Amino acid sequence: MSITSHSFLLLFIPLIVGSYYWLTKTPRQKMFFLLAASYFFYALAGLKMIPALFGLSLVTYWAGRTNRTNIGILSNLAALILFKYWNFGIENINLLISSLHLGSTLGLLKLGLPLGLSFFTFKHIGYLLDLQQKRYSSSTDFWAFATYSAYFPQVSAGPISNFKETSSQFDKLPDRLTNDQFLSCLIYISLGLAKKILIADTIGELLASSVNQVGGFSGLIPAWYLVIAYAAQLYFDFSGYTDMALGVSALFGIRLPQNFNNPYLAANPGEFWERWHMSLSTWFRYYLFFPLSRHYLRKFGSEKREWAQYTANLITMSLIGLWHGAGWNFILWGFYHGVYLNIGAWRKQRNLTIPNFVERGFFLLAILLGWALFMGSSMDYLVHLFKQLFGFGGLGSFELVTSLVKDNSFLALIFGIPIAFSGLTEAHNLEGRIRERRLSLALLGAVAALCILLIDKAGGFIYIQF
Repeated sequence: MSITSHSFLLLFIPLIVGSYYWLTKTPRQKMFFLLAASYFFYALAGLKMIPALFGLSLVTYWAGRTNRTNIGILSNLAALILFKYWNFGIENINLLISSLHLGSTLGLLKLGLPLGLSFFTFKHIGYLLDLQQKRYSSSTDFWAFATYSAYFPQVSAGPISNFKETSSQFDKLPDRLTNDQFLSCLIYISLGLAKKILIADTIGELLASSVNQVGGFSGLIPAWYLVIAYAAQLYFDFSGYTDMALGVSALFGIRLPQNFNNPYLAANPGEFWERWHMSLSTWFRYYLFFPLSRHYLRKFGSEKREWAQYTANLITMSLIGLWHGAGWNFILWGFYHGVYLNIGAWRKQRNLTIPNFVERGFFLLAILLGWALFMGSSMDYLVHLFKQLFGFGGLGSFELVTSLVKDNSFLALIFGIPIAFSGLTEAHNLEGRIRERRLSLALLGAVAALCILLIDKAGGFIYIQF
């Protein structure tokens, strides 16, 4: 069940929220209710997925209680590799076998990807690494840990939260919401819906069409138009999901971490990753980049401190790319960002500055080229796309350019791009301004109603597939 569906917004959420406040009296009862609701939501995606979530939650809890954190970490990584990366590895081995004529190829596993696997395994691993670093003690309450692990507003696509910060709220779950708190939730959900339905999905219709295929477009202008469209779609889709997840979670009195902060206002790659998918960036920074930096600093020596940072950047960003999907385009995208981060670090260490508007222009161009890598559905597509981006196909036919301008995506971009650069895109920046003006509230209500009417056309959230 998608969170952008009539069944979720008009049936599941009203029923669950109403029952939550009507049937439960104590924080403990509310926590158990959220656990049951989360597994019910997860079961709607497929009963076969439940053993992976519950089993890994149980193993992770046991590993934390018995000081066998390495076993728990390896168990979560093994599940991630098996479900998400095994077939990718086998396919590449088969390519090598075929190219070298070494004999018969290996068979693929027919395993479905459990919903939110990349997100809840990273929550588990982060919890166990925190225990190793003695940031807090292991949980003595399996049911609290299971609720944290399966919590339905974030299980599909995050944001990735810290166990201590989330579970500490289970003891303070409210008896009811104030009118202001309820209004805040509605604003978050409505803004998320608007981003998803009106902008991301409208652009997505073009990107899912035959135009966005090898042979479907050619020329400099169409290629850059498609990349810009994808950059806008991805941002509004994922930040829209985050706004909705935060709004739904707040209905139960639980605050989740912010995940976006106007990323296209960034002026350099370091700042971008402090604004884009912030919970994932924070996870990799604390649990991978810092340990790698310290390791390579010891290995290279203090006189080669720069190289320790460069190496850690490349490894961290390449793994961030791989986390997003089992494909070489994702790995290339991550490595590309690692190189770009290193260029920024090199400039900073040498105090090399350029005018701000020049830096922002180059940065946006570099980010778009990165998204071109990210959106590649195949190597044939990537080769074709980059040829067009660098002008090998001319400017593009007049008929194709005209058809793109007449497409609904053009109107969505005309509205979406200024919004993305306004600095007021995120719900946490807009909430106060909206509640201060009745006209803004009425307008947002009308937009939310329109989104509900159009919701049958809603596509799935992009990041759920990761």
